[in-house]
Amino acid sequence: MLSQEIFEKRKKQILEDLFDFIKIPSITREKKDVRIAANWIVDRLNETADYVELIETKGNPAIIAEWKPQKKREKPVTVLFYGHFDVQPVEPLDKWISPPFEPEIREGRIYARGVGDNKGQLFANLCAIECVHEAKELGVGVKFVFDGEEETGSPYLDDALKSKSDFFQDVDLVVVSDGPADPTWKPTIEFGARGIMTMRIELESSDTDAHSGNFGGIQPNPIWDLISILKTMRNDTGRCLIEGFYDNVFEPSAKALEAVDNLNRDPEDYKKQLGISYFGGEQDQPIEHRKIFRPTFNIRGIQSGGVRKEAKTIIPKEAVVDLDIRLVPNQKPDEIKHLVLKHLEKLKQKSERMQNVLDRCKISFEAAFYPLFTPFELPWTEILENSVREGFEEDPLKIPLAGGSLPLQPLYEVTKKPIYIIPYAQPDENNHAPNENMMVEWFEKGIKTSIILLQKLGELNK
Repeated sequence: MLSQEIFEKRKKQILEDLFDFIKIPSITREKKDVRIAANWIVDRLNETADYVELIETKGNPAIIAEWKPQKKREKPVTVLFYGHFDVQPVEPLDKWISPPFEPEIREGRIYARGVGDNKGQLFANLCAIECVHEAKELGVGVKFVFDGEEETGSPYLDDALKSKSDFFQDVDLVVVSDGPADPTWKPTIEFGARGIMTMRIELESSDTDAHSGNFGGIQPNPIWDLISILKTMRNDTGRCLIEGFYDNVFEPSAKALEAVDNLNRDPEDYKKQLGISYFGGEQDQPIEHRKIFRPTFNIRGIQSGGVRKEAKTIIPKEAVVDLDIRLVPNQKPDEIKHLVLKHLEKLKQKSERMQNVLDRCKISFEAAFYPLFTPFELPWTEILENSVREGFEEDPLKIPLAGGSLPLQPLYEVTKKPIYIIPYAQPDENNHAPNENMMVEWFEKGIKTSIILLQKLGELNK
């Protein structure tokens, strides 16, 4: 096909263009740099797209674009792509082998912040559209959402998309390329993702740090008090103790369960990959179910006092714990938030001391993504599977739910259509970490896969 020939001829230029995109340090909190990246995308889109609009929000902008079919179809299918162009901070900077915003290829991998998450994957889909468009082979309607705040939970994306709801009325399916492929190194199709809710408990139990000898036994220690609170929320077998937490957890379909069985993973491989000797999570659940079908209640960090070289013999005045709660379909962030607050309120009734502790706590909730699951039984499954198989020259794994979280709910709210995740970054992309990278081979296979998908969708009528 001419589209693939164009891609082969443009490979070198595509990499150069990707490097220009990556060089923009669009860390989410750096609004000026995110704006530069947004303008870069708009300029690129204006070369080929039939419609481009930058949508202002209270935070960073979002962008929508459309390419109309070039081939005549009675009722052409319309596919919507999503990607985000903001990136994570680079710290610790001293752990990077090469500067994070000076992309460098080493042993077949592009090293740079944002190359895997998500600029490289976003750009693979965009380049595929451009190649098919240049070949005048576009038989499918194509739309694209570019998000500038995914790394902070896309707080304004929902409002931005709903303000343009008419734009999404003809969408038939949504494709997202984000996150790493399966740890087995097989190409992957994910039929949804777990959601997330993050929260923070801050306890300032006194006005100042105190000498642990002079005031030990009198001044309350906020770390111990936070531990006491946390122990009421999760037990030693990994089960969340918040009343009602599991009430709405979905029951996987037979095909979803079959897909997980077909993964046929050896648990020992996880131990080798992660450098662990035992597993966390719910001890009464199968390993794969813990990773895919079950919610989690995770402590992602505790801060108080000092350790190692900063250690002092003090009772710290304050302690902070950050939590993230991964949600599965049918669990809603607002409902889980309500259950957590209800749990803490009931905890106050246990004792006067616990009431005093909780009265001094500040509870806050931050990012929240809804979970989403697309049934395996829909006809798009076969088309996606065949496209990935041809693009990667290997049968893809079908994963019911990605372990990580994405802003899928805003996309679903405006389309009411199935959403699929096809990662184009390899399993060890190091996203969110130093030396983030994307293999050139996977990047190119991603472009090839998306070209094939566009061609297959272009042969269909609604």
